[in-house]
Amino acid sequence: MRSVFDQYKQPENQLTHSLVCALGEDSDLLKRFIKEIAGAESPSKPLQIIEQQLPGEELICSEEEAERRGLPDACIHDGKSWALLIECKVMASLKKDQLRRHSSTAARRGFTDIHILVIGIKQPKFSLPNTKFHAWTEIYKWLRKQNSSEWAKRVAEYMEIWEAKMTEYLTDGNITEFNGIPFGDKEPYNYIRAKRILKLAMDNLRKCKILERDLAMDPSSVGRGNITGTSGTSVWDYLPIKVLDPGKAFTTAPHLTLSIKDDCVNALVIVPNAIRPVFRKNILGLGYDGFINLMIHLNRNLNKALRGASGAAPCVIVLQRRYPNQKSVPIIDAMLQYDLRTAFPCSANKKVVKTQSQWLTATYDALKHKNSNLQVAVGAIFPYKNCKAQKDAKILDYIADTWLACKPLLDAMIKD
Repeated sequence: MRSVFDQYKQPENQLTHSLVCALGEDSDLLKRFIKEIAGAESPSKPLQIIEQQLPGEELICSEEEAERRGLPDACIHDGKSWALLIECKVMASLKKDQLRRHSSTAARRGFTDIHILVIGIKQPKFSLPNTKFHAWTEIYKWLRKQNSSEWAKRVAEYMEIWEAKMTEYLTDGNITEFNGIPFGDKEPYNYIRAKRILKLAMDNLRKCKILERDLAMDPSSVGRGNITGTSGTSVWDYLPIKVLDPGKAFTTAPHLTLSIKDDCVNALVIVPNAIRPVFRKNILGLGYDGFINLMIHLNRNLNKALRGASGAAPCVIVLQRRYPNQKSVPIIDAMLQYDLRTAFPCSANKKVVKTQSQWLTATYDALKHKNSNLQVAVGAIFPYKNCKAQKDAKILDYIADTWLACKPLLDAMIKD
């Protein structure tokens, strides 16, 4: 269904219109916006809000004409002396002269107390008197905090939808912030929305200095880059490890993956099928007993990392698949997924899972006698049904801790 805010063709104008509509409908929200965002004192007189025009002018119907004339995206004024001019940018560049023209034009209309608010992706390199800048992400965060305003909630949700639809247009930065993964019984899975959330999550995780320091995660990598597709039951991305040879596919080395699926979130360290032989050889070189000791270490680490994330579980996934062609969906020939706690008898585990160590034996045997397109993954699963940790931004801490808990596996593969 088309949003009530979709009244313009230009992306910047769509966002401005949604914000202006909310401010026009909610006077209390408008007062807080002027004080907390624009940093100005609101006059006691009734305020008017107009878009793509200045007071005293007829409405410019054409977006192109408004752009040509350099009109502000919105203007809040009292009809006499006070005016707040709003200029919104997403990908278009902002010029100092443009803001000066806005101010000069408003002054010629008789306004003497003029304020300018710029909303964009990045802070401009210049400054002007009575001019304040806020990133779209700050506006989004502010709107999310306005719990008493239904209109603020609508605009924040529209920004999320807009960002999901504009992934190809929005190539440099974000307009919203990661605040958890909402899917579950009350919020059906949506692939487009999942893509937006995944991008925000990965942008945050790339900035994690501990992952870079302890796991040699490469923060400069774009991962999968532009993820295509408009539907599906899962969307995923990866962070490579710096041992990856230049020019080689990421599947030739272990890597970190995050999947947002229709029933759960997975944070995994992948041992891919095409991994360099030396990495697999290093694991098998441990022998069966050494492999078991490694998994004991991982199980202990993962249980510690997931403490506080009730319902999450350490897991191992062994996957055999094949691809009819390069662009086809893989055919799953075999999959073994199990809670790693099943491998080791533990009094604490007995309350949750029963011991079945043969799953771990099967994993080692599959790696040792590999004769197919075989991938092994170790990490954690956060199921929507009985784990609520993913509904908060803190889920990123659990995801990072999950990867860090798997460091012994990476060390075993990448040892000198």
